[in-house]
Amino acid sequence: MNSRPSIIVAGILDTKGQEIKYLADRVKAAGGEPTILELSVGSEVGWADISVGTILKEIERNKDKVFSLDRGKASDIIVEGAKKIAARLLEEGKLDGMIAYGGSMGASMATSVMQSLPLGIPKFMLTTMASGDVGPYVGTKDICMMYPIAEAGLNKVTRTILNNAASAVVGMSTPPELEAADERPLIGCMMFGVTTPCVLRASKYFEGKGYDVLINHAVGSGGRSLEELIRDGFIVGVLDITTHEIADYLLGGVLSAGPDRLTAAGEMGIPQVIAPGGLDLINFGPKKTVPEKFLEETDQPGRGLYVHNPTVTCVGVSTKETYKIGEHIAEKLNAAKGPTAICVPLRGWGACDLPAPNKELGWAGPGPGPVWAADPDNPQWSLRTGYFVSALRTVLDMDKPNLDVLLVDKHLNEPEFSNLMSELLEEMLAGTWKKGSHQDLPYIVPFNKA
Repeated sequence: MNSRPSIIVAGILDTKGQEIKYLADRVKAAGGEPTILELSVGSEVGWADISVGTILKEIERNKDKVFSLDRGKASDIIVEGAKKIAARLLEEGKLDGMIAYGGSMGASMATSVMQSLPLGIPKFMLTTMASGDVGPYVGTKDICMMYPIAEAGLNKVTRTILNNAASAVVGMSTPPELEAADERPLIGCMMFGVTTPCVLRASKYFEGKGYDVLINHAVGSGGRSLEELIRDGFIVGVLDITTHEIADYLLGGVLSAGPDRLTAAGEMGIPQVIAPGGLDLINFGPKKTVPEKFLEETDQPGRGLYVHNPTVTCVGVSTKETYKIGEHIAEKLNAAKGPTAICVPLRGWGACDLPAPNKELGWAGPGPGPVWAADPDNPQWSLRTGYFVSALRTVLDMDKPNLDVLLVDKHLNEPEFSNLMSELLEEMLAGTWKKGSHQDLPYIVPFNKA
């Protein structure tokens, strides 16, 4: 890295030109070497270090023709070229960080370029859109979003904010050297509040075995990040304890990780041990955002309503929906190329899925967990498990030697369940796992394909 970091300063210059110039000036004052990257979609300003015309030449597109298109189509084309420019600058050692300023269009374009950069390259976006849903802008990358108060104009308010932001990106681009540390293989794991006891115990187990554990928050972006990190080769094995993003994807919740959740490990052939953690819940925002159809069914077994806090409301998954989730997961696992085991806790799938208060398992009460429903034939088991297991029996290809199912007469947050998942994954990573491992434990219930 140069003593003065090279910082890309980007924006739509034909509407935010003076602000971008000032931002570049403050980057230089903070000790960086700014390069202004033009993302204009209406006309070229003529003073950018990297003009929009240069960007379009990179992808052999005609500037005048692109400017004749509507702004949406023009922006897509310009972003395509800007990504190529950024990749080349990075390869040449001329990109140590990127900062941009803009409204909704500028933010969309600049963060698309930022998302193409690798993890660890500082990415700083100033936009008034930062006061709302930033998911589309951040995606799965380490992008810092800052609310700049105003969309345009230089004054005593905005100059202070732009100066702070310039200093921030230069500082981020000149970090102190990390202390030397052993590179430990990385385990991917997913956690949500209702599965925390299980995940933290498993994490401690693997850290004691010489692994590092990456615990992603299962809020949609977390699941997408995990899938991306697996495909990028960062992850050697997956302890997929918390899979509730699948319920939100299938049933309309707000924490969906999309259709590719639970696919990367199978495609890459790396070991994975899976549980239905949190799959008893569908997640929404404030109570008023819960669809009426769910509120009308809260008297049904397991369909209970749980107001976690003023901004998070959960609804229990019905038995019919549980079967649908089981089918979906089974189809994903059938495609797995590497060692794969799914462990199903028969006594509940998270802190809200308990027959009675139990602080160690995550539910303080009063009364049973809000989405608990007992199996009439075995009151200690969750009603959902029968439907879920039935779907697995119907869809899973149990002739595959790399695929196993363990039905566990425990709650997901009990220590034995966490230990079981950890031991299975450890065997897989060591190359000693075989289908049928741990099936002889006293709390394992036989899984017989119907």
